[in-house]
Amino acid sequence: MAIIKCSECGRAVSDKAPACIGCGAPLTADDRHASFSREPVQTAQAPLTPAQLRWRLALASLTLVLGVIVADAVGRHPGLPQVARTLAALLVTTGLVWFIVAILQNVQSRR
Repeated sequence: MAIIKCSECGRAVSDKAPACIGCGAPLTADDRHASFSREPVQTAQAPLTPAQLRWRLALASLTLVLGVIVADAVGRHPGLPQVARTLAALLVTTGLVWFIVAILQNVQSRR
């Protein structure tokens, strides 16, 4: 059994499958003889500049800090509606995820 690439959607599927599990397109004989490469595909986009990476990291940090401040303020006032607590949690979560992604992009760009 080999892994092949669907000619319609590009998804990796078994050569034994009658159709692609992603798009449902029937696998042809040409598909079954095509090899699948695990190598990453290079994008046409230019890599981010160091200045762009620094800005992303700064904005992510600001979002995270702002989220923590808002969450603290909401926590001090128990009478606020649930929407305020939800928005504060969303802001903290968004800031944290964006901060982690920005750090990973920064580390990857240095390689």
